[in-house]
Amino acid sequence: MTKSCFFLAADARYFPYACLAARRILDVSPPIDGFILQMNVGAADLAAARQLLADRVRIVDLSELMRSVTFAPGHLSLAVYMRLFIDEIPEFAPYERVAYLDSDVLFNRSIVDLLETPLGAPLLAAHDVQSYFEPKYRALLSMAPGAPYFNSGVLSLDLPRIRENGLLAAARHFASRGVNGLDQGALNVAFEGKWQTMHPSWNAMTNYNWQVPFEKAYARHFSWGKPWDKVPLGVELAALDIYRDLAKNTPWGAAFQRRVRFERGAMKRFIRRFDTVGSLLTNRERVRRRARYDGEKVHEIFARQADEGAIAVQFPEVLGGFG
Repeated sequence: MTKSCFFLAADARYFPYACLAARRILDVSPPIDGFILQMNVGAADLAAARQLLADRVRIVDLSELMRSVTFAPGHLSLAVYMRLFIDEIPEFAPYERVAYLDSDVLFNRSIVDLLETPLGAPLLAAHDVQSYFEPKYRALLSMAPGAPYFNSGVLSLDLPRIRENGLLAAARHFASRGVNGLDQGALNVAFEGKWQTMHPSWNAMTNYNWQVPFEKAYARHFSWGKPWDKVPLGVELAALDIYRDLAKNTPWGAAFQRRVRFERGAMKRFIRRFDTVGSLLTNRERVRRRARYDGEKVHEIFARQADEGAIAVQFPEVLGGFG
Protein backbone atom coordinates (compact mmCIF):
# COMPACT_ATOMS: atom_id res chain seq x y z
CA MET A 1 0.00 0.00 0.00
CA THR A 2 1.31 3.48 -0.91
CA LYS A 3 2.45 5.44 2.13
CA SER A 4 0.90 8.90 2.05
CA CYS A 5 0.43 12.04 4.11
CA PHE A 6 -0.82 15.62 3.85
CA PHE A 7 0.77 18.91 4.80
CA LEU A 8 0.23 22.66 5.00
CA ALA A 9 2.74 25.51 5.26
CA ALA A 10 2.26 28.79 7.09
CA ASP A 11 3.93 31.73 8.78
CA ALA A 12 2.76 33.17 12.09
CA ARG A 13 -0.12 35.05 10.45
CA TYR A 14 -1.66 32.04 8.72
CA PHE A 15 -0.64 29.35 11.21
CA PRO A 16 -3.95 29.39 13.16
CA TYR A 17 -5.94 28.87 9.95
CA ALA A 18 -3.59 26.10 8.82
CA CYS A 19 -4.27 24.36 12.13
CA LEU A 20 -8.03 24.66 11.66
CA ALA A 21 -7.78 23.31 8.10
CA ALA A 22 -5.71 20.37 9.36
CA ARG A 23 -8.20 19.68 12.15
CA ARG A 24 -10.99 19.58 9.59
CA ILE A 25 -9.08 16.98 7.55
CA LEU A 26 -8.68 14.83 10.65
CA ASP A 27 -12.41 15.10 11.28
CA VAL A 28 -13.52 13.99 7.80
CA SER A 29 -10.77 11.45 7.01
CA PRO A 30 -9.65 8.08 8.34
CA PRO A 31 -6.34 8.14 10.25
CA ILE A 32 -3.57 9.66 8.15
CA ASP A 33 -0.24 11.33 8.84
CA GLY A 34 -0.21 15.11 8.67
CA PHE A 35 2.32 17.94 8.91
CA ILE A 36 2.33 21.71 9.20
CA LEU A 37 5.50 23.45 8.06
CA GLN A 38 5.85 26.72 9.96
CA MET A 39 8.16 29.66 10.39
CA ASN A 40 8.33 32.26 13.17
CA VAL A 41 5.25 31.04 15.04
CA GLY A 42 5.00 32.08 18.70
CA ALA A 43 4.85 29.79 21.71
CA ALA A 44 1.19 30.52 22.51
CA ASP A 45 -0.02 29.52 19.04
CA LEU A 46 2.19 26.41 19.05
CA ALA A 47 0.66 25.37 22.38
CA ALA A 48 -2.86 25.93 21.03
CA ALA A 49 -1.99 23.87 17.97
CA ARG A 50 -0.78 20.97 20.09
CA GLN A 51 -4.02 21.02 22.07
CA LEU A 52 -6.15 21.11 18.90
CA LEU A 53 -4.22 18.55 16.87
CA ALA A 54 -2.65 16.41 19.63
CA ASP A 55 -0.01 14.12 18.12
CA ARG A 56 -1.90 13.53 14.87
CA VAL A 57 -0.23 16.40 12.99
CA ARG A 58 3.49 17.09 13.35
CA ILE A 59 4.64 20.70 13.32
CA VAL A 60 7.98 21.23 11.59
CA ASP A 61 9.91 24.47 12.16
CA LEU A 62 11.58 25.70 8.96
CA SER A 63 12.44 29.19 10.21
CA GLU A 64 16.18 28.64 9.94
CA LEU A 65 15.96 27.09 6.49
CA MET A 66 13.88 29.95 5.12
CA ARG A 67 16.28 32.57 6.48
CA SER A 68 18.91 31.15 4.13
CA VAL A 69 16.91 31.41 0.88
CA THR A 70 17.05 34.31 -1.56
CA PHE A 71 13.51 34.25 -2.94
CA ALA A 72 11.59 37.52 -3.28
CA PRO A 73 7.97 36.97 -2.13
CA GLY A 74 6.79 40.50 -2.86
CA HIS A 75 3.89 41.43 -0.58
CA LEU A 76 3.65 37.84 0.67
CA SER A 77 5.75 35.89 3.17
CA LEU A 78 8.65 33.57 2.46
CA ALA A 79 6.39 30.87 3.91
CA VAL A 80 4.75 30.47 0.50
CA TYR A 81 7.99 28.83 -0.69
CA MET A 82 8.30 26.24 2.09
CA ARG A 83 6.43 23.60 0.10
CA LEU A 84 9.13 23.71 -2.58
CA PHE A 85 11.52 21.95 -0.17
CA ILE A 86 9.58 18.81 0.77
CA ASP A 87 11.82 16.62 -1.41
CA GLU A 88 14.68 17.57 0.95
CA ILE A 89 12.89 17.61 4.33
CA PRO A 90 13.70 14.39 6.25
CA GLU A 91 10.18 14.04 7.65
CA PHE A 92 8.84 13.37 4.14
CA ALA A 93 11.42 10.74 3.19
CA PRO A 94 9.12 7.73 3.96
CA TYR A 95 6.19 8.98 1.84
CA GLU A 96 5.37 8.26 -1.78
CA ARG A 97 2.21 10.32 -2.18
CA VAL A 98 1.83 13.69 -0.51
CA ALA A 99 -1.11 16.07 -0.60
CA TYR A 100 -0.59 19.79 -0.06
CA LEU A 101 -3.30 22.34 0.72
CA ASP A 102 -3.32 26.06 1.36
CA SER A 103 -4.46 27.36 4.73
CA ASP A 104 -7.67 28.74 3.17
CA VAL A 105 -8.96 25.34 2.00
CA LEU A 106 -11.74 23.51 3.86
CA PHE A 107 -12.24 19.81 3.14
CA ASN A 108 -15.67 18.20 3.03
CA ARG A 109 -14.42 14.78 1.93
CA SER A 110 -11.68 12.42 3.08
CA ILE A 111 -8.27 13.50 1.83
CA VAL A 112 -7.44 9.80 1.48
CA ASP A 113 -9.77 9.73 -1.55
CA LEU A 114 -7.63 12.44 -3.16
CA LEU A 115 -4.39 10.65 -2.35
CA GLU A 116 -5.70 7.41 -3.80
CA THR A 117 -6.51 9.02 -7.15
CA PRO A 118 -4.49 7.10 -9.79
CA LEU A 119 -1.59 9.30 -10.82
CA GLY A 120 0.14 8.91 -14.18
CA ALA A 121 2.18 12.11 -13.86
CA PRO A 122 4.39 13.58 -11.13
CA LEU A 123 1.70 16.04 -10.07
CA LEU A 124 -2.10 16.16 -9.78
CA ALA A 125 -3.55 19.68 -9.84
CA ALA A 126 -6.64 21.67 -10.75
CA HIS A 127 -6.82 24.08 -13.68
CA ASP A 128 -6.65 27.75 -12.69
CA VAL A 129 -9.62 29.07 -14.64
CA GLN A 130 -8.99 32.70 -13.70
CA SER A 131 -5.62 32.61 -15.47
CA TYR A 132 -7.25 31.50 -18.70
CA PHE A 133 -9.09 34.81 -18.91
CA GLU A 134 -5.71 36.48 -19.42
CA PRO A 135 -3.42 34.10 -21.34
CA LYS A 136 -0.49 36.52 -21.19
CA TYR A 137 0.83 34.30 -18.37
CA ARG A 138 2.31 32.04 -21.07
CA ALA A 139 4.53 34.84 -22.35
CA LEU A 140 5.40 36.06 -18.85
CA LEU A 141 6.50 32.57 -17.82
CA SER A 142 8.02 31.61 -21.21
CA MET A 143 5.63 28.65 -21.46
CA ALA A 144 4.65 26.92 -24.69
CA PRO A 145 1.68 28.24 -26.72
CA GLY A 146 -1.51 26.87 -25.19
CA ALA A 147 0.21 25.62 -22.04
CA PRO A 148 -2.32 25.00 -19.26
CA TYR A 149 -1.87 26.55 -15.82
CA PHE A 150 -2.77 25.04 -12.46
CA ASN A 151 -3.78 26.53 -9.16
CA SER A 152 -1.46 25.28 -6.43
CA GLY A 153 -3.90 25.56 -3.52
CA VAL A 154 -4.50 21.79 -3.53
CA LEU A 155 -1.89 19.43 -4.95
CA SER A 156 -1.12 15.72 -4.92
CA LEU A 157 2.52 14.84 -5.54
CA ASP A 158 4.33 11.65 -6.50
CA LEU A 159 7.46 12.32 -4.44
CA PRO A 160 9.70 9.51 -5.77
CA ARG A 161 9.08 10.61 -9.36
CA ILE A 162 9.55 14.25 -8.43
CA ARG A 163 12.90 13.51 -6.80
CA GLU A 164 13.98 11.35 -9.75
CA ASN A 165 13.25 14.16 -12.20
CA GLY A 166 14.47 17.01 -10.00
CA LEU A 167 11.19 18.88 -10.42
CA LEU A 168 11.07 20.67 -7.07
CA ALA A 169 14.75 21.52 -7.45
CA ALA A 170 13.80 23.11 -10.79
CA ALA A 171 10.95 25.01 -9.13
CA ARG A 172 13.38 26.37 -6.53
CA HIS A 173 15.72 27.42 -9.35
CA PHE A 174 12.95 29.34 -11.11
CA ALA A 175 11.82 30.89 -7.83
CA SER A 176 15.36 32.09 -7.11
CA ARG A 177 15.39 33.80 -10.51
CA GLY A 178 12.24 35.74 -9.63
CA VAL A 179 9.86 34.02 -12.03
CA ASN A 180 6.46 35.69 -12.37
CA GLY A 181 3.71 34.25 -10.21
CA LEU A 182 5.94 33.58 -7.20
CA ASP A 183 5.81 29.97 -5.96
CA GLN A 184 2.82 29.04 -8.12
CA GLY A 185 4.52 30.39 -11.21
CA ALA A 186 7.72 28.50 -10.40
CA LEU A 187 5.78 25.26 -9.95
CA ASN A 188 3.94 25.73 -13.24
CA VAL A 189 7.16 26.30 -15.17
CA ALA A 190 8.88 23.33 -13.54
CA PHE A 191 5.93 20.97 -14.04
CA GLU A 192 4.93 22.13 -17.53
CA GLY A 193 3.65 19.08 -19.43
CA LYS A 194 4.04 16.92 -16.32
CA TRP A 195 0.76 17.36 -14.48
CA GLN A 196 -2.56 15.58 -14.54
CA THR A 197 -5.98 17.20 -14.24
CA MET A 198 -7.43 17.06 -10.74
CA HIS A 199 -11.18 16.80 -10.34
CA PRO A 200 -12.20 20.45 -9.88
CA SER A 201 -14.33 19.61 -6.84
CA TRP A 202 -11.08 19.06 -4.92
CA ASN A 203 -10.21 22.74 -5.45
CA ALA A 204 -13.56 24.49 -5.85
CA MET A 205 -12.54 28.13 -5.69
CA THR A 206 -14.90 30.89 -4.60
CA ASN A 207 -13.92 33.43 -7.26
CA TYR A 208 -14.86 31.71 -10.53
CA ASN A 209 -16.01 28.25 -9.42
CA TRP A 210 -18.73 29.68 -7.21
CA GLN A 211 -21.45 27.90 -9.18
CA VAL A 212 -20.38 24.69 -7.41
CA PRO A 213 -22.37 24.70 -4.13
CA PHE A 214 -20.37 24.39 -0.94
CA GLU A 215 -22.00 21.12 0.02
CA LYS A 216 -20.97 19.57 -3.33
CA ALA A 217 -17.35 20.73 -3.13
CA TYR A 218 -14.93 18.03 -2.00
CA ALA A 219 -12.74 20.91 -0.81
CA ARG A 220 -13.66 24.60 -0.90
CA HIS A 221 -10.82 26.99 -1.64
CA PHE A 222 -11.63 30.48 -0.38
CA SER A 223 -9.79 32.30 -3.16
CA TRP A 224 -12.01 35.38 -2.88
CA GLY A 225 -12.67 36.55 0.67
CA LYS A 226 -11.24 34.57 3.59
CA PRO A 227 -13.44 33.08 6.34
CA TRP A 228 -11.50 35.09 8.95
CA ASP A 229 -11.84 38.43 7.11
CA LYS A 230 -13.96 41.14 8.68
CA VAL A 231 -16.03 40.99 5.48
CA PRO A 232 -15.68 37.36 4.28
CA LEU A 233 -16.73 37.84 0.65
CA GLY A 234 -18.07 34.70 -0.98
CA VAL A 235 -17.76 32.53 2.13
CA GLU A 236 -20.88 30.44 2.60
CA LEU A 237 -22.67 30.50 5.92
CA ALA A 238 -22.33 26.72 6.22
CA ALA A 239 -18.55 27.08 5.92
CA LEU A 240 -18.47 29.79 8.59
CA ASP A 241 -20.45 27.53 10.91
CA ILE A 242 -17.79 24.82 10.45
CA TYR A 243 -14.99 27.28 11.17
CA ARG A 244 -16.74 28.54 14.30
CA ASP A 245 -17.05 24.98 15.54
CA LEU A 246 -13.42 24.17 14.75
CA ALA A 247 -12.17 27.30 16.53
CA LYS A 248 -14.53 27.38 19.53
CA ASN A 249 -12.02 26.01 22.06
CA THR A 250 -9.00 27.83 20.66
CA PRO A 251 -7.63 31.39 21.01
CA TRP A 252 -8.60 31.98 17.39
CA GLY A 253 -12.40 31.89 17.59
CA ALA A 254 -13.07 35.64 17.57
CA ALA A 255 -12.22 35.96 13.88
CA PHE A 256 -15.22 33.82 12.93
CA GLN A 257 -17.90 35.61 14.94
CA ARG A 258 -20.25 37.91 13.09
CA ARG A 259 -23.75 39.11 13.79
CA VAL A 260 -25.16 39.50 10.28
CA ARG A 261 -26.42 36.13 9.06
CA PHE A 262 -26.15 36.55 5.31
CA GLU A 263 -23.50 35.74 2.77
CA ARG A 264 -21.35 38.65 1.67
CA GLY A 265 -20.58 38.97 -2.04
CA ALA A 266 -24.01 38.09 -3.45
CA MET A 267 -24.24 41.50 -5.15
CA LYS A 268 -20.94 41.01 -6.98
CA ARG A 269 -22.14 37.63 -8.21
CA PHE A 270 -25.39 39.22 -9.35
CA ILE A 271 -23.49 41.90 -11.31
CA ARG A 272 -21.46 39.21 -13.07
CA ARG A 273 -24.69 38.02 -14.64
CA PHE A 274 -24.46 41.13 -16.83
CA ASP A 275 -20.99 40.35 -18.15
CA THR A 276 -22.48 39.56 -21.55
CA VAL A 277 -23.77 43.11 -21.89
CA GLY A 278 -20.50 44.51 -20.61
CA SER A 279 -18.52 42.50 -23.15
CA LEU A 280 -20.29 44.34 -25.97
CA LEU A 281 -19.07 47.67 -24.64
CA THR A 282 -15.37 46.89 -24.24
CA ASN A 283 -12.48 45.42 -26.16
CA ARG A 284 -10.89 43.95 -23.01
CA GLU A 285 -10.24 40.28 -23.66
CA ARG A 286 -10.63 39.43 -19.99
CA VAL A 287 -14.20 40.75 -19.90
CA ARG A 288 -15.09 39.08 -23.18
CA ARG A 289 -13.82 35.70 -21.98
CA ARG A 290 -15.54 36.05 -18.64
CA ALA A 291 -18.82 36.76 -20.40
CA ARG A 292 -18.53 33.46 -22.29
CA TYR A 293 -17.51 31.48 -19.21
CA ASP A 294 -19.98 28.88 -17.93
CA GLY A 295 -18.73 27.56 -14.61
CA GLU A 296 -20.92 24.48 -14.56
CA LYS A 297 -19.92 23.51 -18.09
CA VAL A 298 -16.20 24.02 -17.44
CA HIS A 299 -16.47 22.07 -14.20
CA GLU A 300 -18.00 19.14 -16.10
CA ILE A 301 -15.27 19.26 -18.77
CA PHE A 302 -12.40 19.21 -16.28
CA ALA A 303 -14.18 16.60 -14.16
CA ARG A 304 -14.37 14.35 -17.23
CA GLN A 305 -10.67 14.90 -17.90
CA ALA A 306 -9.93 13.95 -14.30
CA ASP A 307 -12.08 10.82 -14.46
CA GLU A 308 -10.13 9.79 -17.56
CA GLY A 309 -6.78 10.37 -15.83
CA ALA A 310 -5.84 12.83 -18.55
CA ILE A 311 -2.69 14.93 -18.68
CA ALA A 312 -3.70 18.60 -18.62
CA VAL A 313 -4.88 19.58 -22.10
CA GLN A 314 -3.37 22.35 -24.24
CA PHE A 315 -5.49 25.49 -24.76
CA PRO A 316 -7.96 24.58 -21.97
CA GLU A 317 -9.83 27.86 -22.45
CA VAL A 318 -10.67 26.78 -25.99
CA LEU A 319 -11.88 23.41 -24.70
CA GLY A 320 -14.05 25.27 -22.21
CA GLY A 321 -15.56 27.45 -24.91
CA PHE A 322 -14.57 30.85 -23.51
CA GLY A 323 -11.14 31.37 -25.09
